[in-house]
Amino acid sequence: MKQLDAFYQDDSNQIQQEETTGVLVQEDDQSFKPHYGNNCMFRFDNGQPQFTIGPHWPLSLCAIISIIVGTYFISSIIHIQSGLWYSLGSIMNGLILEVCFLRVFLKNPGVNFTLNSVARNEKSCQPCKLVKEQGTYHCSKCDICVRGYDHHCPWVGKCIGEGNIIEFQMFLLSFLFFFTCNLILVMI
Repeated sequence: MKQLDAFYQDDSNQIQQEETTGVLVQEDDQSFKPHYGNNCMFRFDNGQPQFTIGPHWPLSLCAIISIIVGTYFISSIIHIQSGLWYSLGSIMNGLILEVCFLRVFLKNPGVNFTLNSVARNEKSCQPCKLVKEQGTYHCSKCDICVRGYDHHCPWVGKCIGEGNIIEFQMFLLSFLFFFTCNLILVMI
């Protein structure tokens, strides 16, 4: 009977080791599966997601389509009124805006899996199973903890945090630049 128990114990350990392939192992040899929440995460580098797509991606799709259609509609009006060169300037402004939007849409907002540990103290996030650092906030819409949490933006489709705040600010500046330049070009 002891031999069967030992056999099943060894088999159970082997299955657990196979199941934890690709799973982060903590210092105390407990396996940890990252909590992705409602996000899709791609291209991991040292256990950190490089690209994330949030739960509100349909609104992001609507936003990028609106930017593209608006850019080319405005540039066609400028082309009719002012000529080809002004229209190309409007298209370039639109391309800058689209690139800035895609950067903030894809960049990791500050999700970090290397600092995770199964925690049982009062400063822990139970769904994510990690000890919360100062400035980390659990977003109920994304269902994930984000370092340097600023806000959840449904138009970008995810949280804005430490990882993508600069890209978000660049997007806002490019939108302001796009609006101002096209307003001036329409008035010429």
